[in-house]
Amino acid sequence: MSNSQAPMQAVEVRVYPIFTVRWLAVHALAIPSVFFLGAIAAMQFISR
Repeated sequence: MSNSQAPMQAVEVRVYPIFTVRWLAVHALAIPSVFFLGAIAAMQFISR
């Protein structure tokens, strides 16, 4: 390791986008799922 004057510059910083196709797919499924779980949980407390 004679090349010690270059301190760890091989790692390039990558900025990833937030809104991707995967993000849209996950939230398109997760948001209604949480809504329906809340609705089903609320139905358990309805007394007739």
